[in-house]
Amino acid sequence: MHPELWTMPGTGWSLKTYGFMLTVGFLSAVYLAMKRAQRVKCDPDIVLNCSFIALVTGVVGSRIFFVVHYWDEQFATSQNLLWQVLDLTRGGLEFLGGLIPAMIAIPLYLWIKGQSIRVYTDILAVSTMWALGVARLGCFFNGCCYGGLCVDQHGHAKSAAVQFPFASPASYVQWENRQITLPAELITDAFSDRADAKVFEANPLGRELIAMTPEKFYSAQRHYESLKEQVELNRKLEPNAPSTKQLEQQATQAKKDADARERELILLKTALRYPSREDPSRQTTMTELTRLAARHPTNPVHPTQLYSSMHGILLSLFLGRVFYRRKRHGLIFGLMMVTYPLARLSLEMIRADNPLDTFGLTVSQGVSLGMFMAGCIYLYVLYKFLPERSPAAVPFVPPEED
Repeated sequence: MHPELWTMPGTGWSLKTYGFMLTVGFLSAVYLAMKRAQRVKCDPDIVLNCSFIALVTGVVGSRIFFVVHYWDEQFATSQNLLWQVLDLTRGGLEFLGGLIPAMIAIPLYLWIKGQSIRVYTDILAVSTMWALGVARLGCFFNGCCYGGLCVDQHGHAKSAAVQFPFASPASYVQWENRQITLPAELITDAFSDRADAKVFEANPLGRELIAMTPEKFYSAQRHYESLKEQVELNRKLEPNAPSTKQLEQQATQAKKDADARERELILLKTALRYPSREDPSRQTTMTELTRLAARHPTNPVHPTQLYSSMHGILLSLFLGRVFYRRKRHGLIFGLMMVTYPLARLSLEMIRADNPLDTFGLTVSQGVSLGMFMAGCIYLYVLYKFLPERSPAAVPFVPPEED
């Protein structure tokens, strides 16, 4: 698990591994689709436009699907609902929620442009599975989409099992289910001595707090103090200037951010007040707290993210081989609609992050079942009523350069 790929020195800004792998998967899939289009004399610009439509509808649709699916658990009690919904830095995208809107928007665009829907959806189907396979690696590094316990009858880890670190999504669930135990320093049940103090619900400390560098620890407060000094200087030199008012607004917002960060750090500071396990005469240090967290990973679980990644890449390779040998336009898209759901139905059986809330199935299993049936109907119509070659499939002739 490695949620942050790189941190920019001096800023505290970090590049999320999940977002990076999502970008790599999308861009590589677009490139392969455009090359595939050129080989079969199709317009690569149409493929590029379809990819942009898939990006917009896919991200929006997958986020909406996730928010609706996990509304009670993650969004219903949020104090800043809009930011919580728009924040994608921790993942929170459901692939099926993005695939279905794209499967509607792209054929509509192709129909408006007078292009062959069957030919171009065949091209895009191969790359869709490739993008899924690469993006699932981001899920593995982020720690989401984790599997259930992967142990034998004696409780020993099986060969395929992995363990995620403390404060990963799997760690929270296993702690709630009493499958793992944690020391007191790593549990947020702290409260102050004031009569009106808030008592925090007992939960494991967040991984952001455990991994927080000194730079991030003080960044919000330092930013506020810097702006405050600039405001005081401008008030002496140019009290009525527009720049002074703008700095005052920035300082006000920075003060709110610093206060919010301070509230987050209460839990961490409380954990650091515990007596040190190495020397009880002093308090626990940040290094000791980090080492203590490292000694409490999850129980062995199935790496379902890697299973899904291998399935997506292998399915893409299979569809790519069939693509150049197909005799009927639209076959590849139909094969994707019936083969992907079968694997997804199986993977959901060993995943541990989705509840059985759809007629005894997970919501992804329910959608996959519907997608499989739609794929069967599509293939029946394709072979029963449609010609082998799409009437709209005409070779693309690039315009001559001046």
